[in-house]
Amino acid sequence: MTRIRTVIHAGLIAATIVGLSAMSAAAQEFSQSHLELARIAATSSPLAKDLDTVLPLAVQNVENRLISLRPDLHEVISTTVQGVALRLAARRPDLDNAIALVWAREFSEEELKAIADFYSSPAGKKLVEVGPKLGTAMVQTVENWGSRVYSELLDKSREELKNQGYEF
Repeated sequence: MTRIRTVIHAGLIAATIVGLSAMSAAAQEFSQSHLELARIAATSSPLAKDLDTVLPLAVQNVENRLISLRPDLHEVISTTVQGVALRLAARRPDLDNAIALVWAREFSEEELKAIADFYSSPAGKKLVEVGPKLGTAMVQTVENWGSRVYSELLDKSREELKNQGYEF
């Protein structure tokens, strides 16, 4: 699972780098106000929390890889990777701009304004705060409901098949 996660995150980072190079040309398709509203809406949404994990996960993966190659240098590797990461953190606005462009492609300025207004409202702020808990609860609810439906479906299907003369 860790290897898959590493590959996925490496792919995301590579896609972001490739996307950033094309971003300036694509950004010209949208007005500055459209892109600014997209940036506000995107960074206000619950999805934005995932953006904060990109660099720390990359740091962890790079440290793990380099330490696996040279375990004797684990302290030097960690210090070095952390220092490089601090310098790379200054490029975070590039990611926000790339994400804003994605949102600008999907939403009009009016829609982005409505989204940004919602996430600035008390209800929107609460959604951002409790969203992960809601997601977990929803998954658990779906799993529980699915288990109950499965059991009922199995029992009733067996009963019907028994009524037809078949044993299971």
